[in-house]
Amino acid sequence: MPEDSGSPKRSFLGKIFKTKSKALEEQKTEEEILSLVEEGREKGYFKDETENFIKNVFDFDDTTASEIMTHRTEITAVEDNLSLKEIVDIAIESGHSRIPVYHEDIDNIVGILYVKDLLKYVCEEVPEDFKITDLTRTVPCVPRSKNLSRLFAEMTKKKIQLAIVVDEYGGTEGIISIEDLVEDIMGNIQDEYDNEDEESHKLSENKFTVDGTMTLDDVSELIDYEFPETDCDTIAGFILEHTGKIPTEGEHPVVYEGDLKLTVLQVEERRIAKILIEKNINENKG
Repeated sequence: MPEDSGSPKRSFLGKIFKTKSKALEEQKTEEEILSLVEEGREKGYFKDETENFIKNVFDFDDTTASEIMTHRTEITAVEDNLSLKEIVDIAIESGHSRIPVYHEDIDNIVGILYVKDLLKYVCEEVPEDFKITDLTRTVPCVPRSKNLSRLFAEMTKKKIQLAIVVDEYGGTEGIISIEDLVEDIMGNIQDEYDNEDEESHKLSENKFTVDGTMTLDDVSELIDYEFPETDCDTIAGFILEHTGKIPTEGEHPVVYEGDLKLTVLQVEERRIAKILIEKNINENKG
C-alpha cells in the first residue's frame, strides 16, 4: 500500500531534503541535516545503521588516509629475496590475497604480489632463477594527509586495489585498500579470511578491553569519554605519548587520564597490543 503523502515519516523526509536544498545554497547546514537525521532515528523513522551511514558520508571528506590505514606494524609483507615456499607459507598463514613486497626493509616497498599469480607454479616446476619481483605489480603511494573522497575517486577510476601510505619523508606509514574505504562508509565487511575477534570487549559497566590499534575516536565512542586534543590516532599512541617509551613484554604500565585508568595488558613485538580501560575510578575509590 502506498505511504500516505501526509504521513509523519514522509513529512519528516521532506524536511530533511528541504534542508539539504538550502544547504546547497548557503553551504552551512551540515549540522542541521545531521541533527534532523538523529531526530529521525529517535522517532523511529531511521535505524541506527541508516544514521551511521549518513554520518559516515559527511565524515568521508574530512577523514585522511592515515586515520583508517593498516599501520606498518600490522602489515604482512615479504622480502624480495625469499624462496617461493617461504612466500607461499606466509600467504597461507595471513589469508591475504595481496601482499606487499619490499627490498631490505618495509620503507622500500617495490610492488604488490597478487597471491593468485603463484598458482602457475602449482603444476609447473619452479625455475632456479625464480625471483618474486618477476611477479610483483606496481603499487601507488599516497600521502598520509590524502582525504578519503579524493583517494576513493582515484582508486576506483584507475582500478587500484591497494596503495602505500607514506609520511613526509617517503617512509612507509601503512597500506590502504579499496575495501578499507568502502568499510569507512558502509561498516565492516567480513569475509572468510577475516579474524572475527572483536577489537573491543565490554567487561562491565565501567571496564573495557581494547586493541592498541583502535582509534581514539572509536574508543571515545565506546566508553563515552572525550579525550584531550592530541596528535595521536590510536589509543596505543596516546599511552606512548604519556609513558615516553615502548613497554617490553611483561611490563604493564598504567596511565591515568581524568577519570580513566589505562593499563597495558599485552605487548607484542614492541607494540601495545591490548589495553584495559577502567572508567569512573574516582567514584570507585569513594
